[in-house]
Amino acid sequence: MHLNIAQKIFGIAVVVLVLMLAVAVYSIRLTAGISNDLSIVVNNQLPVTEAVARINVRILEQGVILQRLFVRAKEHANLQADSSHFDALGEKIDEEFALARRLMEAEEKADPKTRQILDTLEEDLAMIEQEYRNFEKHGRLLVKAETDDARAEFDKLLLALDEKQDAIDAEIATMRRRVEKMTGAAVLRADEEERKLLTVNTSLTILAVLLALSFAAIVTRALVRSVRDLVTGAEAIEGGNLDTEVPVTTHDEVGMLTGSFNSMVGGLRMKERIKDTFGKYMDPRIVSNLLDNPEYAEPGGEKREMTVMFIDLKGYTSISEKLAPADLVRMINDFYTHMTGAIADNKGVVDKFIGDAVMAYWGPPFTTEGEHAACACRAALAALDHLKTFREEVRRNLGAHAEGLDIDLRIGISSGEMIVGTLGSEVSRNYTVIGDPVNLGARLEGANKAYGTRVLISEYTRELAGNEIAAREIDLIRVKGKEKPTRIFEVLGSGQQQVTLDDFSTALAAYRQQQWDVAEAAFGEQLDDPPSRVYLERISQLKDTPPPTDWDGVWVFKNK
Repeated sequence: MHLNIAQKIFGIAVVVLVLMLAVAVYSIRLTAGISNDLSIVVNNQLPVTEAVARINVRILEQGVILQRLFVRAKEHANLQADSSHFDALGEKIDEEFALARRLMEAEEKADPKTRQILDTLEEDLAMIEQEYRNFEKHGRLLVKAETDDARAEFDKLLLALDEKQDAIDAEIATMRRRVEKMTGAAVLRADEEERKLLTVNTSLTILAVLLALSFAAIVTRALVRSVRDLVTGAEAIEGGNLDTEVPVTTHDEVGMLTGSFNSMVGGLRMKERIKDTFGKYMDPRIVSNLLDNPEYAEPGGEKREMTVMFIDLKGYTSISEKLAPADLVRMINDFYTHMTGAIADNKGVVDKFIGDAVMAYWGPPFTTEGEHAACACRAALAALDHLKTFREEVRRNLGAHAEGLDIDLRIGISSGEMIVGTLGSEVSRNYTVIGDPVNLGARLEGANKAYGTRVLISEYTRELAGNEIAAREIDLIRVKGKEKPTRIFEVLGSGQQQVTLDDFSTALAAYRQQQWDVAEAAFGEQLDDPPSRVYLERISQLKDTPPPTDWDGVWVFKNK
């Protein structure tokens, strides 16, 4: 009887041991599969992706060098240094391509699944390198055209530069999506195998002993915790949170994968900072509008009454010649920050940064139909207030280097029917506005230079803004490209030194009636006013060369 019991106990022990061995063997096999999948990601996919990220950053730096040639057109300043820097970056890019190929060639004896993945990455890398060679060749042609002072060829080549960079970005994006998909598949496989492992462990250990069940559960949870953290981090990155960092809790392949994942996210953060620095910015309200209404993302537009504004930093060329590149970039970024703040605080949408200028617009659905012109004028006055703070920051940040810098701005505002919608290519699109009022706004910004003013608006903007703003009529002009004359006004701030509006209006009326002596005397009483001094110069010219008797008082601008 005791023997039978002993035999049963022994038999149960044997069964328990067999079950535990089966669990162990099954666990080892699944763990090996997980480890193999993660090793492919850690040792091949992510290192190649990091190398491509570094290549992309250096290509962007080469693009900056080529764009800088345009800013210094015809001056050839530091051309040799820029060319050498361009070549040095090219050598570093070649090294990164070679490193990426070595990473993939190092696995020549890999299993078929690994080899298939590496072959796919090699094809993607070859396409990126091919597009880069086209870009590099194009860049050298640009440098040669600048060296030879071949302006027409240089301008033609410069127009195609963005296409070359966009082609590289498209190939890199394709590779990144492919790696993300491969990595996601590896993680999903690991998670699926983990679930199978948990189920089998639970079933078998219940038949054996609760102790085996508890032990298996602990081992399983310890194995997959880091994988789950990676899945959570990947989801956060997909949601746009580039500040995500997954803690490294182990020193195995999962730990290596976590470290590589954090390095990849750091590269993405650096690329996003570069994009932000050079003005690739979209207003959050536009993003929300496109997400809520996906049809707006398709190319097309509609006519809508809106207001557009152009803000330009005065004397940018002379400023750029006096400052080091790092100081200049910091100064421009601070200028953008102040101007976009003035625009956003008054319901405006920043459309784009154009060199040292900012373009913005107002209108439905971002404002009500009747307030867009007044909002734009208030934003212009806010920009003037920001200018004072900006000047103080420049003096504080640059110290002695700020001496002699003439820091000022000019603003042009125009209202009317314009086309608003999505424009662009299959690769890159922009929700923007186009039309005659947009062109007029740009012309008015430049017209400030002729009158010594800061803020000029069109007659229609003045009508729409109404009593919201204080303004005076400055002139009746005809800008280049338009036959119909435009009446323009200067916006006056509450803290601005104002001339007597009635006196200026009387002088302007006498000027248009060709009563030169009366107009000259009236304008002469306002010598502190820049537009008055402009009219005094005109009157002097018109006295010497009188206009025809049917002169309508329109002043023609021959330049843009």
